[in-house]
Amino acid sequence: MAFGLKRLIEEPVVNYNDFYLRIAMSIAASQILLMYNEQVTFFNLLLQPGYYLSLLGSFLIAFLLVNYIYIVTIGLDKNFDWKNHTTKRLGWQVLLGFAIPALGAFLLAALFFAVNRMNILQTTYLDQDYTIILIMLLIVNLYYFGLNSFLLRDEPSKETDNNNGASKEVIVVDTPLRSVPVKTLSIRYLYLLEGHVFLRTEEITSLSDSLQISGNLKKYEKILDSQQFFRINRQVIVSFDACGSFTPGKNKTLVLTLNPPPYPNGNPVPKEHERLCVVSEDRVAAFRQWIKR
Repeated sequence: MAFGLKRLIEEPVVNYNDFYLRIAMSIAASQILLMYNEQVTFFNLLLQPGYYLSLLGSFLIAFLLVNYIYIVTIGLDKNFDWKNHTTKRLGWQVLLGFAIPALGAFLLAALFFAVNRMNILQTTYLDQDYTIILIMLLIVNLYYFGLNSFLLRDEPSKETDNNNGASKEVIVVDTPLRSVPVKTLSIRYLYLLEGHVFLRTEEITSLSDSLQISGNLKKYEKILDSQQFFRINRQVIVSFDACGSFTPGKNKTLVLTLNPPPYPNGNPVPKEHERLCVVSEDRVAAFRQWIKR
């Protein structure tokens, strides 16, 4: 399973927002590894010149492993959520989030010992340090499982109205100068570019004048009326009223004619906007059912 890094992080299903905590976890992990089985106290260790270089090296390795698990978790959140694909998610999480980084840590350590003309199997590394590393990898995976469950626990109450989960009728757009209520029926499409979500109404004459809104497309996919709005790809949610016509595209996709068009006929389309009007292959069947009303 391959995930494009940019696509993974530009619109996570769950916004963990834990960058500084990942730094703290990496520092703690590297410190534990350095102190494990040491006969000197922490303060005596601070006086040793080689301590800080060792701490930096251990931190960098720990930070890479923690961030790798973070990226894997975001990718799996998009493809196998814990609630609906529990068995598959557990299997992929164990493989990608635990087994692969565990193997990577072992190979890096083996390379380090080989450079120093030592056989890793003839050292105490597997019995001591490697055991600690495996425990830490397990803790990081359990942390993201727990955080995922906690953050999604309140998701329905955050993303629906108080009227028994009814669809939103108005989205409030906050600007530096004022807040603007926008009726959802006037929205023609919402789209994601460079990590930000924008909406365009029929009255907005240019794509560059679109209104930036908070949150991610997953949020609006849930709170907008599914009879009126459909998510055609990872970047775009369209209104039924915006759909003019559609034609076959490349690789079994569909190309929509949107109203208003993102770019008038003849105007060049930037590369990052090319998929704004494309129904992804995996959404074509559902789109055809939706468009029939």
